[in-house]
Amino acid sequence: MMTRAATTSTRRSLSRTAWPATHAKSTARSGLSAERRRTYMATKYIYDLAIVGAGPGGLYTAICAAKKGMKVVLIEKRKDISKMTRYCSEHIILEENYNGDTMLLDIGKELNSNGWVDADSVNKLRSKNNGWEITFKGALCPVRDKFYYSRNLKHNAHYAWEDRHPFAWKYDKAYFLQQLLDQVLALGVEYIPETTCYEAVDSAEGVTLKCVTKGKRFLMFAKKLVAADGASAQVPQSLGMNEDRIYFASALTLAVYMSNVKDYSPANWCGFWGLCYGSNFAPLLGTGPAGHFDWADVILIGHPKQMPGELFEFFTKKSPVAYMFKNAKVEQMHSCMTKAYAPMKKPYKGNTLVIGDSAAFVETQMQGAINCGLWAADAIEKEFNGQPGFAEYTKKWLDSFEFNDDGMLQVQAGYALIPFYTDEEVEYLFSLLDGVTMPGNWSQYASPRMMWHEIHKHDNRIQSERPEIWKKINMQQSKTLSDSMS
Repeated sequence: MMTRAATTSTRRSLSRTAWPATHAKSTARSGLSAERRRTYMATKYIYDLAIVGAGPGGLYTAICAAKKGMKVVLIEKRKDISKMTRYCSEHIILEENYNGDTMLLDIGKELNSNGWVDADSVNKLRSKNNGWEITFKGALCPVRDKFYYSRNLKHNAHYAWEDRHPFAWKYDKAYFLQQLLDQVLALGVEYIPETTCYEAVDSAEGVTLKCVTKGKRFLMFAKKLVAADGASAQVPQSLGMNEDRIYFASALTLAVYMSNVKDYSPANWCGFWGLCYGSNFAPLLGTGPAGHFDWADVILIGHPKQMPGELFEFFTKKSPVAYMFKNAKVEQMHSCMTKAYAPMKKPYKGNTLVIGDSAAFVETQMQGAINCGLWAADAIEKEFNGQPGFAEYTKKWLDSFEFNDDGMLQVQAGYALIPFYTDEEVEYLFSLLDGVTMPGNWSQYASPRMMWHEIHKHDNRIQSERPEIWKKINMQQSKTLSDSMS
């Protein structure tokens, strides 16, 4: 297993200077104007499969496709995927049948005195339902308890297993991706970093990719394309594949790693519900990054009318938990913008298959993306053999991921607690959960359903004590996710 330094020094990519001098003829045949041709460099490289995006889904597609004997090229806009430039919560989720699969994690070392696993641990992640396994090195921190807090911290929704075994583990995603890339390169896949594919053009023969690197443009050609370029979905957008997707909003996310946060536990995942915390979206408090699990991860989600920086100031200085941050120090800050679309019901068009976050409602998580990569390579192979591989992929996609259930658009997703209910009403509802610990659960869709299941055990009491809340509960299912994001 290579170290970070070794993999960086041995990374192989296509040399721009090695491209053939036949590019002028190639671009002339593409139908570009003479002026446009002068702005392009290079030629059409012919591959069986081009993959755009070196996240977990794109990398695993490349691994599986190369093992099937395909000639593969992988295009990635980042220079170094071993460095996180875009925020990610970085969790391996262990709950049963999460997004259609159950993960089994074999830890290579015992927990240290701090309660987490050291970075030199060699671990194995296994898929119970899909059969893959990945050996990787890296630090891990268990997540054992999840709390949803009202304005009164004593009244909360608590999720944990009775024996407190972890339902998720924080992991080092950047190091994990680098180790997958090592496998990709060892299999002979061509890897082109620092390159953006800004448009794809499909034809009967294959897909032409319009790319740019360091201001220079070039064309590439592949028989099939897998778009794994993340939630921004630029490649699918260029193919018109986002046109039928409901666009909800642009979510602006700010993640702040902070040291010396009072009452912080690396083993807890916490959400804070109520306008007293500053936002329609619950601010989150989770585990810090690998190497600094002792830091808290403070996550704020805003929108153009409610910027996350302002939410951070309010949450840490004016909310009911401001005391936690009195002596805290900001160590690192990350931000990103994600366009929230409804998931693709048909994630393919022509010779292109869209996988992972590119086709999702925001994200599939790492383990879901790897499943997509496995299915994608199988689908491509079947398409080459004249079989309906893309249609078979689509069935797995629709059947596996919980966000493909149209019911997730309703209030049961949990986002519409605020501002639909007042802070006092949320406190009352959460007080009905006093003394209750629900099973350990990560899912943003399952957790609210579990919470409401417990609350509905008190329907008679709610009708008697708080008829106005009961009326709101009955109206709740008519309110959609897009309403809650406005």
